[in-house]
Order: sequence, then structure tokens, then C-alpha cells
Amino acid sequence: MKILKKHFILSQYYLLLLLEFFIIFPLKAQDARFTVVLDAGHGGHDPGAMSATSKEKDINLAVVLDLGAIIEQKFKDVKVVYTRKTDTYLTLQERANVVNDHHADLFICIHTNSSPSPSAYGAETFTLGLAKTRANLDVAMRENSVILLEEDYRTKYKGFDPASVDSYIMFEFMQDKYISRSVEFSSIVQKEFVKFQRTDRGVLQAGFWVLHRSACPSVLVELGFISNAAEERYLTSQQGQKELATAVFNAFVDYKRTHDKKSGHQISAVSKIELPVKKEEQNQKYQQKERKQPEQPVVITQQKPLNDTVVKRTKIETPVLAPNNSIQTPVFKVQLFTSDKIIKPKAKEFKGVDITDYYVENGLNKYTYGNETDYKKIVTIRKEIISKFPEAFIIAFIGDKKITAKAALKLIR
Repeated sequence: MKILKKHFILSQYYLLLLLEFFIIFPLKAQDARFTVVLDAGHGGHDPGAMSATSKEKDINLAVVLDLGAIIEQKFKDVKVVYTRKTDTYLTLQERANVVNDHHADLFICIHTNSSPSPSAYGAETFTLGLAKTRANLDVAMRENSVILLEEDYRTKYKGFDPASVDSYIMFEFMQDKYISRSVEFSSIVQKEFVKFQRTDRGVLQAGFWVLHRSACPSVLVELGFISNAAEERYLTSQQGQKELATAVFNAFVDYKRTHDKKSGHQISAVSKIELPVKKEEQNQKYQQKERKQPEQPVVITQQKPLNDTVVKRTKIETPVLAPNNSIQTPVFKVQLFTSDKIIKPKAKEFKGVDITDYYVENGLNKYTYGNETDYKKIVTIRKEIISKFPEAFIIAFIGDKKITAKAALKLIR
């Protein structure tokens, strides 16, 4: 009788093992979907960056909801988790807890930038790391400053002070095992922004607490500058928010495909969304009312005015022909900054740099320095002024048509 009872118990045990192996494990595997956590920065009594007419928290939430809706519609094998779907406040640690509690595969924080300079513009994506420039550190300090809204934040955040430069030294010694995949996704995001005519400010690193406490590849996207009047109009528009969400979604498509391939999973057949920008309509909607948008960027040389009120406007000098006479030689310039206003020569914005040019594009005045057909010379010029304009970058023109420095180099090599 005891032997029969022993055999019965063993048979039941092995039966449970078989059930777990053939039924329970497959069900768990089916439920192990790729999880992405979307975080709309700020919220509730924390408005984030503000202008006279708009708040960062509202822009962030609108883009996150658009992005999440697209992912949910296109990907059946992806679980979308939101840190917030309404105008509510969460601490940075609570946001990180959402990521970790759901064992996320990717964490995307959406934010809107701000700058003391109204000419700052463009999109950038951050990963966790030590800020290499003061500008990057300033962004991290601003986003981390939400900690100050909490009681006893020094205890909760282990002595971390978002307003102290010394607190950010900790990020120099961190080894983030997710950094390579975070940079990978950030790079794709920036490439997709460019396709939607956003200015690429690059992939950067800084000490963001919410990224530090999240155990998965994590990025913080700064969509644009609410402090720039032209960008604010774009960021607060339904079209602009839809385009920004679509750009991040397209980056997610590429990243997910690579993830599936590396993980041995079935590669998703989801395609990117091609959303062509109707330039004429966009320009009519967002350009300044007092200035008509030209078909091509107009390059304007600022010379010393006779009465300090008149600026002489001349087009860029005609580029010389290349030796084979088949193409024009590009002219390289260093772009300093952008403004929605015409700035007089010798103004403080130029920081002592003389003989500057500007061209008009998408209703904005984009100021440049230098005028070289030799790429090495323009690189030297940029190095000479980089301390005054740390965000300056090289562009090129063929006649009156602006092209990227990369495209220009292909023409002359």
C-alpha cells in the first residue's frame, strides 16, 4: 500500500513537471512581450519649462500619448506602459520604479528643452553619463531639479543634490551596462528627427537620476526649445507633436528589429511611417507674418551699417568651379546660432565675432561665420570660436542652396 502511494505521489509530481514544461512555460513565453515604458516628463504641480503661453508638461504628454498610440496600434508583441497618461505628478524615483517593476526592455523619457538664449533650437537625445560640457550639465540640473519639490529629498536620493556640481561627479565612475544600447537607440532617434527636418543637436551624456535608477536601456529626448518662439509654435501644434511622435516611433521600429534579431525572436514586419512634410504649408503656418519665406535659403552678409540701422544685404559669393567643371565647389561656413529676429552687427549676441552672415530658412535667421572652400580651414575657424559658441557646427552651400558638410565633402573628394 505504501509502495502504491509512493508511486502515486511520484506520478503526480512528474505530471506537474510535464504540465509546466509543455503548457505553463509556453504560456509564459507568449506573455514575455517586449515592454517599453514611456515617460512624459514633469506633470501636476511641476510644469517643467514654461513660456508665456505654454508649459513643457503639456507638450511632453501630448507627444507621449501620440507615440504610445502608434506603438500599440502597430505592434501586437509590444507592451506599452505609461508613467502617466494625465496631468499628474510623479517623483523621479517613482518613474524609475515603473520601469523596474515592469522589467522594461526600453525606457523613453520625453522632455522639452529651454535656454536663456531665445536663439537656441533643435532636438537632442541624452543617455546616462558624465556631462562633458556645461550646457549638458545645465540640462541635467534642470531636469533633476524636480527632486527639490520633495520633502527630505537628500535622504530619499542618498545625498544627491541636483543643484550641486559636486553631486554629478558620481556619474564619472558609473559603469552602465546598458549604455551601448542606449546610445544605439539615441542615435537612431536623432537620425529620424533629421528626416522630419528637425535640427540634430546630437547624442549627449549627462547625469539624469531617472536614467541612473532604471535597469534597462534608457534615453531622455529633448524635443526642442520652448524658449525659442518659432520652435514653441511647432512644439505646441498638433502637426508638430504628431511628427515628433512619428520620428521616435520610426526609431523604435529599427531598434526593435535589431533587438529581435539579436534575441533570436521572430523579426517584426512592422514598417516605418513615412510622413512627408509639406514645406509650403508648414512655412505658411509657422513663418513670421512680417517676412515671406523664400524658396531657397537666402544668404545675407552683414557689413558695418552707415547709421547703425541699415544692414546691407548681399548674396554669398559665387563658388568657383571644380577642376572637372562638372560640379560647383561647396563653400563652408560655421553656423553660430538661430534667431527669429534680425540682429544688428556688433550686437552682444555675436560675442565680439565680426563679419558674420545669415541666411533665412523656415522663417528663421541662421547666423554664420567664415566663408571657405577649404574644409580644413573652416574646421580651424570653428575651433577658434568654439569657446564662445560651443554649439556651433559646420554647414555648406552650393550657390544659394544649403547642404550638409558631409554631403559637401562627398562632392570634393
